[in-house]
Amino acid sequence: MSCDARLWPLTDQVWRQFGQFDLVMERTGVDPVFAARKAGGTAIAQARNTCLVCHRQKQCRFLLEQNEADTIMAFCPNAGFFDSCRQREPCKNSGCGVR
Repeated sequence: MSCDARLWPLTDQVWRQFGQFDLVMERTGVDPVFAARKAGGTAIAQARNTCLVCHRQKQCRFLLEQNEADTIMAFCPNAGFFDSCRQREPCKNSGCGVR
């Protein structure tokens, strides 16, 4: 028996929202490797779940389309997570990678 995504109407919504989450991370300068490793991966899983049930998805998508990702941080419930995972200035000392 094959798995047909059309039988699962929320599948498209979940993948679309995960794509939007990834785009917010990219546009706000999040270090994806650091984000994925934070708290053993549980932090990003929780942030994705928060994004999935967020009631401001349409506003977020609109702002991404307008290239105003930083404006999203004013209302995003994941703003703290994104900020804690942002790429910093290039490291020039022995403390590189330490957060």
